[in-house]
Amino acid sequence: MIDSARTTWDSAARPPRPIEELGELWRGRSLVAALVSRNVKVRYKRSALGVAWSMLSPAGTMLVLSLVFSHVFSASAPAYPAYLFPGLLLWMFFAQSTGSVAAEVAGGIDLWRRVRLPKTAPALATVLTGLVNLGFALVPLGALLLVLRRPVGAALLAAPVVLAAATAFTFGVSLLVSAAALHFPDASDLYGILLQAWMYLTPVLYPVSILPPRLRTAMAWNPMALYVDAFRRPFYENAAPDAATLAGALGLGLATAAAGWIVFTRHADEVPYRG
Repeated sequence: MIDSARTTWDSAARPPRPIEELGELWRGRSLVAALVSRNVKVRYKRSALGVAWSMLSPAGTMLVLSLVFSHVFSASAPAYPAYLFPGLLLWMFFAQSTGSVAAEVAGGIDLWRRVRLPKTAPALATVLTGLVNLGFALVPLGALLLVLRRPVGAALLAAPVVLAAATAFTFGVSLLVSAAALHFPDASDLYGILLQAWMYLTPVLYPVSILPPRLRTAMAWNPMALYVDAFRRPFYENAAPDAATLAGALGLGLATAAAGWIVFTRHADEVPYRG
C-alpha cells in the first residue's frame, strides 16, 4: 500500500522563491564556474592579443583621456593618470557588467523553457567575468604607479573590501535592470543611455574638489561616487577609506544585491510561460 503522505507534493511547502533560488544557485555553482570560463575564453579567443587585451584596452583608454584632461585637472589632481586610472577601472567594471547582464539573461530565456537551471546564474557569471577582467587590468595600474613613483603601502589592503562591496552593488543593479528588461525589452537600451549620463555625474574624470559646494552635497546621493572614491584612495593617496565609508559601501552593496535578488527571482519564473 502506498503512503499518500509521501507521494503528495504540497506546493505551499516550497520556500519563498528568493530562498529557493539561492539553494538552486548553490547546487548549480559548477554551472556558474563553467559560464565564467566560457565567457573568458570566448572573449580572448577572438582577440589576437589574448589576455593582454584586457590590460591594453583600459590602459589605452586611460592614456587618451589623460592626454585630453591632464592639463585641465592637473592643478586639482597632480599625477592625473594615477588619479584617473583606478576610478576608470572600477567604472568600466560596473558599466560593462551591468550593461551586459540584461543581454545574457534575455539570451537564456529559451534555455529556461527547456531546462530548469538557476536563473540568476547568467547574471552572476557575467559579473564574475567582469571581476576577472578587472583583475587583469590591475597589472597596468601597478605598472603606472611604479612609473609615476606613487607611494603604495598597507592602505591597498582596503581595496579588496571596497571591490567586494562594489561587486555586490553591481550584481544588484544588474538584476534590477534584468528584471525590468524581462517585461520591457527597451529597458536595457534606456539603461545604456542612463549609463552615459551616470559616468559624467560620477567623479571618474574629474576631482570632486572642482565642484561647487551644492553639487558636492548632491554627489553624496550618487552611489558610484562612493565606490569610485573609496577604490581610488588606496592607489592614489596611499590612504584607506575610513571605517564609516567602508561600512556604508558594504551596507549599500549588500542591500542593493538583496533588493535585486528579490525583485529578479520573483519575476523571472513568469517568463518561460509567456508566449
